[in-house]
Amino acid sequence: MSRNVALVFCFLLLGASAAAAASLRAKVGDQAHQNRQADRDHLSRMEDDEMAARWARLELLEPVASKTSSYYLHQIRQPNRYLRPWSKLFLARLSRQYHARFRTPLRVTSLLRPAHYQSSLQRRNGNAAASEGPKASTHLTGASLDISKKGMTSKQIVWMRNVLASLNEKEYIFAIEEFKQPNFHVMVYRSYEDYVAAKVGAKR
Repeated sequence: MSRNVALVFCFLLLGASAAAAASLRAKVGDQAHQNRQADRDHLSRMEDDEMAARWARLELLEPVASKTSSYYLHQIRQPNRYLRPWSKLFLARLSRQYHARFRTPLRVTSLLRPAHYQSSLQRRNGNAAASEGPKASTHLTGASLDISKKGMTSKQIVWMRNVLASLNEKEYIFAIEEFKQPNFHVMVYRSYEDYVAAKVGAKR
């Protein structure tokens, strides 16, 4: 590869990375947008631990292991270790891809958060989303999770930005890169299951 071609390739990569980062920046209306999507996906909000456990028994929520070879949960209380099936599928696929590339597990810092827990979080953290209303946290639905950037290298962050931005653009997820609490917040849409099924089918 000539020096000029290498420079052009480098500039293209930098441009793509900058575009991915820009697409993940938080904007006014993001919370309301996520809640409208939750309504389109017909997602109920969990009120308390008892409701979450009941929905898990009905298999509307799925338990998430505290540790696997490709991710681990950091300081997530036992009653909150649930996700919607398609969100758990997303975590499994993303973490396996990340681990295959970087040989290190993802650090997951938030999954389901029922309304009563979100209310207590609001009292402790001024940046926490509401526990009710059109701007409520979508963690109440079990469709959202947070992936910590703590300990990630610049290459790992760029890779994560690019993957999330691509799925964001295709409208299979809604992802935001947060900086006050360094993480990637991801709400996974129900249609993600269809996306994965199509990809798996195409490989057969």
